[in-house]
Amino acid sequence: MKRKRSPAGKPVLAKGRTVVGIDVGKRKHAATALTPQGELVAQLASFPNTRAGIDLLEKEVLRKAGAPGKVLVAMEATGHYWMCLYYELQRRGYEGVVLNPLQTNAHSRSQIRKNYNDRIDSAGIARLVLAGEARATRVPDEKTAELRLWVRHRQRLLRAAGNMERFAHTLVDRVFPEYADVLSKPFLTSGQELIRQIGLAPSQLVAQKDQVREVLRAASRKKIAPETIDLLLQVAQQSIGTRQAENVATRQLVLAFDYLASLREQIAAIEEELERRAQELQSPLFSLGITAKLVAVIHAESDPIQDFRSADQYVAYTGLDPSSRRSGDTINRRGKISKRGSPTLRRALYLAAFVVTRKHACFRRLYQRHRRQGKGHSNALVVVARHLARVVWRLLTDRRQFSKRPPKHNFPSPRRKPK
Repeated sequence: MKRKRSPAGKPVLAKGRTVVGIDVGKRKHAATALTPQGELVAQLASFPNTRAGIDLLEKEVLRKAGAPGKVLVAMEATGHYWMCLYYELQRRGYEGVVLNPLQTNAHSRSQIRKNYNDRIDSAGIARLVLAGEARATRVPDEKTAELRLWVRHRQRLLRAAGNMERFAHTLVDRVFPEYADVLSKPFLTSGQELIRQIGLAPSQLVAQKDQVREVLRAASRKKIAPETIDLLLQVAQQSIGTRQAENVATRQLVLAFDYLASLREQIAAIEEELERRAQELQSPLFSLGITAKLVAVIHAESDPIQDFRSADQYVAYTGLDPSSRRSGDTINRRGKISKRGSPTLRRALYLAAFVVTRKHACFRRLYQRHRRQGKGHSNALVVVARHLARVVWRLLTDRRQFSKRPPKHNFPSPRRKPK
């Protein structure tokens, strides 16, 4: 059975229908209805993002444009503000399509006059569709939307944890800058217990030498050598810390530790959920040897894979395709990767490149070849990630396991021309 492709990436065609363009805002939207010939049918300068507002849209614009089935509603994917409007119109029977703002912005900049407002923008969206230049963006299904929310929330928590760790290091550097030179990992259990029970001010540590030794020995289960503890106390006597607001900085460190513990607990719970959902997918990506978390991220940002008609289109969506500049006979060069696609998917493929380079000889040879050509470690991994994106597209499209050699396709031989 042939799988149905979604309209993502394809030209949006009016097919003789009236087009209603909606300029999406945070609290209010604007709408314009145009006939297939581009004539104005109805216009609504502003309506709120509420049920009463959508009732007003239906009364003043949609019904005048035609019944459901005779109207195509087009709107921008402006943040998350389009979602409620899109799904409510879908529940009322109207067909809708979501456009990438890059398209509509480029169309508006092509106009000669610099007159911009919501009413003009909504008419511009409708004219873009009527011209056949619009491309539908991707709207995920229910399961993919759930997986994507989990994946992006995990990423958000990881960023928050990293920011808090960096802030904690700044507090340590101002109070006791030599501390990290003695304990290479100052925020392990032993370091946290020392800061919680005694503090971090060098004067406090020197004044309570015996307590410092007891706390570190007990918290580390005697894994910290006595010489290391003595060195810590010795550098505390010669510390060049600021000695300003030491108690406040210590208190903030304790609060940071509590916050980090809460974040890590949430991250662990989300990762368990992602592993469970990844196993339910029975993904062929597991054959690459990557973790369930990376499998979940790739599926969350890629599904449905039928949106991408070719591997090149999928690579472009990841943003791993190299940018190029060509002009005349003198300029023809390739630049850095475009970074125009999903940053979450791009990072997942980059991390997966570390794994496949170690596990599979074909990826390792690709990495080593580009290293011999003079590329750095990161640039060579980007090349591997771009090649991996093509492999991912093929595995998900064919629903088959990864093999060192791709399967042979029996293409029909070309007919020989008669002599």
